Amino acid sequence: MKYYTNDLVAAANDWVEQTRDEYGLAQARFWSVVEDYHRELDGLKSRVSRPAWVFFRHEFGPEGLHDARLISLSVGDGLDYVSDGTSPFRLNRQRTSARIEFLNYEQDLHYSFDLRGVRRVRTDLFVEEQSYAKSLGDLFTYELTSPDEESLQLGFLFASGATVIVQFRRLVFRRRRLKRKYEADEMYS
Repeated sequence: MKYYTNDLVAAANDWVEQTRDEYGLAQARFWSVVEDYHRELDGLKSRVSRPAWVFFRHEFGPEGLHDARLISLSVGDGLDYVSDGTSPFRLNRQRTSARIEFLNYEQDLHYSFDLRGVRRVRTDLFVEEQSYAKSLGDLFTYELTSPDEESLQLGFLFASGATVIVQFRRLVFRRRRLKRKYEADEMYS
């Protein structure tokens, strides 16, 4: 993560042992980083779709991914290839891509990030052994940045400190509203 590092987030949320003064400094650093990140996002406006830019720039809270759950992470040279023997896997025509899907905390929004022209994938995902579900846990934050003029980078930081970071050339962002047909308390059973 370029801006929202685990150390920064942990200190700004008072998840680490620190003095009151250190906590105040961490909060100030955090809000300074938010401003720096927004400046970078403003520069990326012409490189992503309007819905994607609006999402990353403005939609935190109920419309965002805080406390979301990772539904799937797929990376490969043929994510849309159907391996049923009816057509060849054309070795010289495949391009690495990635697809990352989340369900928001309220379970009424499904997010899909299709990343085309993948250049690098770095993950440090691990199961939270101390949790009841033995799962990857909640997403804490995310960021869209640009490591160079040709690439974008999408990073996800989980509350546990786990990360997913992908460098790629093009983002296809989709968000779909779901009509939940179950009560909220059923999410925990």
